[in-house]
Amino acid sequence: MSKQAYSPLAWQAGASLVVVLILLLVMTLLGLAVLRTTLLDERMSANLYDRSLSFQSAETALREAEAAIQQAHLHNATIGFNCSATGVVCPSVPTSALTGSSCAGNGQNCWTNATTNIQTLNASAGTPQYYVEYMGQYTNEDELELGSSANAAQYGGAGGVALQHFYRITGRSHNPANSDRSIVVLQSNVVVR
Repeated sequence: MSKQAYSPLAWQAGASLVVVLILLLVMTLLGLAVLRTTLLDERMSANLYDRSLSFQSAETALREAEAAIQQAHLHNATIGFNCSATGVVCPSVPTSALTGSSCAGNGQNCWTNATTNIQTLNASAGTPQYYVEYMGQYTNEDELELGSSANAAQYGGAGGVALQHFYRITGRSHNPANSDRSIVVLQSNVVVR
């Protein structure tokens, strides 16, 4: 009887190639997953940057509108669309805030371009705009009940309560019809005496 001798190398012929190919496939899948995550992170940071610039542009529009209101008040004038007139309905957010419509003058839903544009790095988004609504003249006596305080009748005279002009300003980062960039709409209330 003769015995055949088996070499250990004969059993492993091709096995290392299969193991290396499986490891290469796993490493490729891991690399693709990391690449996909990196691309998603890059898109998220670009969107955050774009929104931050849009927010700053909308704030710039609000500040410019506030300055325009103060300037008009110095000349004893009011600006913006008059929401205090009888029969006029002014929604809390203008209907054209996200549609991009614009018109000239002080008509309803007429946006004014801001002259200051802080988007020098993101000039493709457009010019910031604001919309001013004049809400009317009121006193703060009714809502805060200042007329019934001890302070109101101090020193023997009640005196008059000064009327205040109320404005609502809506600012947006740009006209949405001109760009597909991130748009931010902000609102503030201004009281002028």
